[in-house]
Amino acid sequence: MPDITIHIQFYGAFRKFGASQSITLASGSNVTQVKQALSETLGALVHDSVLANDNAVLPNSYVFEEDAILCILPPVCGG
Repeated sequence: MPDITIHIQFYGAFRKFGASQSITLASGSNVTQVKQALSETLGALVHDSVLANDNAVLPNSYVFEEDAILCILPPVCGG
């Protein structure tokens, strides 16, 4: 399978790592695999966070067949 580029914009607690990061994965990779790749740089908080595109928060089973632009949203607490 060909490689795809996933560009991830950072918000909240992830901003300390910069504004964004791009990763290259095989086409057919899913959200769980994107999170695993990101956790190498961003740490364990990635696994408690969600990835979203312009339309929706993506389930861990969502499969990427082509390049994508996403944002990672850390958990939010407070009232």
